[in-house]
Amino acid sequence: MSHFSDKKPHAVLIPYPLQGHITPLITLAKLLHLRGFHITFVNTEYNHKRLLKSRGPKAFDGFTDFTFETIPDGLTPIEGDSDVNQDIYALCESIRKNFLQPFCELLARLNDSATSGLVPPVTCIVSDNSMYFTIQAAEELSIPVVFFSPASACMFLTCFHLPTLFDKGVIPLKDDSYLTNGYLDTKVDCIPGLKCWNILLINNIPISLCGQIS
Repeated sequence: MSHFSDKKPHAVLIPYPLQGHITPLITLAKLLHLRGFHITFVNTEYNHKRLLKSRGPKAFDGFTDFTFETIPDGLTPIEGDSDVNQDIYALCESIRKNFLQPFCELLARLNDSATSGLVPPVTCIVSDNSMYFTIQAAEELSIPVVFFSPASACMFLTCFHLPTLFDKGVIPLKDDSYLTNGYLDTKVDCIPGLKCWNILLINNIPISLCGQIS
């Protein structure tokens, strides 16, 4: 007989693998855990190694029904240096190409564990809204997926005015040279509500919104 009630919800949470995305999703995971969810939090191997290094190897001992799992990021060997910053553009491309398969394999392992009574069955995925591949994973397993956005109000406003940025030629980037020629430090002053703050740079716009570099 299963140790877990079949009615206990099991949420698998996966953030975009950057600190500004991980922290809000951990906060959400804790809130869901307080409401009775079994939580599986998915980090990249690289980020989980950094997390353990900063908080200590026993930081998560004693967390009942709250577990951490890892998947490779396709960039950094698991034995690699966790103090080396990753290339954000390479990471974006790796997420698109390399994350779906290991994530699906992880979900399959969790469901195998549920069959053995070790964890409750996975009932939903809570995904960072930039981790688009989770839609396909959820469809393959016939489970719901909920998107969570950690973005600030400024970022929502920027996304709302993407057509303006395209019309004015601010994005997409024309070629690879725009990554290093200082263009990313150009101030964006065509978005109502942000112009007076004089704070938004092209470099602040997520690369996923900048369009594909030709």
